[in-house]
Amino acid sequence: MKRKRSPYIPFVSEKYSPDYVELAHKATFANESQILESDSCTCFYCGHTFNPKDEERLYWITESAGREKTLQCPMCGIDCLIGNASGFPIHDPEFITICTESWFGGISRISDGLTVERLALADILLDD
Repeated sequence: MKRKRSPYIPFVSEKYSPDYVELAHKATFANESQILESDSCTCFYCGHTFNPKDEERLYWITESAGREKTLQCPMCGIDCLIGNASGFPIHDPEFITICTESWFGGISRISDGLTVERLALADILLDD
């Protein structure tokens, strides 16, 4: 059964096909090893670029059993990060723009150009 393509890929690029952008989107999920192998990561929501080895604290989303964790952006908290170990051109402005417009449909900090302030994430401990 062929998987249905996301409806949010309206942009055409001579450099990056919709299938290539879809593969990049998949690389933002359950990507713990890819992130930890990277020395640069980019958020496709806010545009923040950082070295995960230099971040004081990384916030991970625990996925279902058998899957790696997914990293949240240390700037905005959105789980749409990709590292350079993925092989995607994470520093190409055209690629970043196509990805954010495809995934967020024009509703992102990259699209609207507004400044993003660092989100203050906190750990919450629950008693059983």
